[in-house]
Amino acid sequence: MSRHRLAIRLLEAAEEDLIDFITYVAADRPAAAQTIADRIEKSLELLRVNPRSGRVPREPDLAKLGYRYLVILDYLFFYKIHKDCVLVYRILHGARNYARLL
Repeated sequence: MSRHRLAIRLLEAAEEDLIDFITYVAADRPAAAQTIADRIEKSLELLRVNPRSGRVPREPDLAKLGYRYLVILDYLFFYKIHKDCVLVYRILHGARNYARLL
């Protein structure tokens, strides 16, 4: 039996976060940027199959809003599960004050 796969959509802010991150790494280490991009792609593909695999934030306000997050390297991919898709809202470094940015 095959599992239902949800579509993954990056909202504009998440796309900008991802582009900024990959561009920053690629400036000094192009091969590393490609490796990171591949890892992100694989992780998001797994999320399509198992969207509840991400963690629920400890912050009650974020949890109440339905956010979950996936950790990839030092980055947190904040998303919400919808009926037929997973919407990625932001991709933020774990050291940032992400609660303020969501």
